[in-house]
Amino acid sequence: MTTVTISKVKFNILQKRASLYDAILRSLPEKRWGIETYSSSRMKEFAWSDRLDVRVKKRIQKFMASRK
Repeated sequence: MTTVTISKVKFNILQKRASLYDAILRSLPEKRWGIETYSSSRMKEFAWSDRLDVRVKKRIQKFMASRK
């Protein structure tokens, strides 16, 4: 086991962050507001709108290939 040493100030900061994250996670939106549910046709609409046309797709592929 590895021992990590941190200052008390950093420990207090981490402890406050942890309690903040805990508070956020305990009050997730689904506990406050309803979760939206989509029909399969609506999901198909989302998928269709996310598609790229051939020209844009080729530009992206060309750009990605140039970065290698």
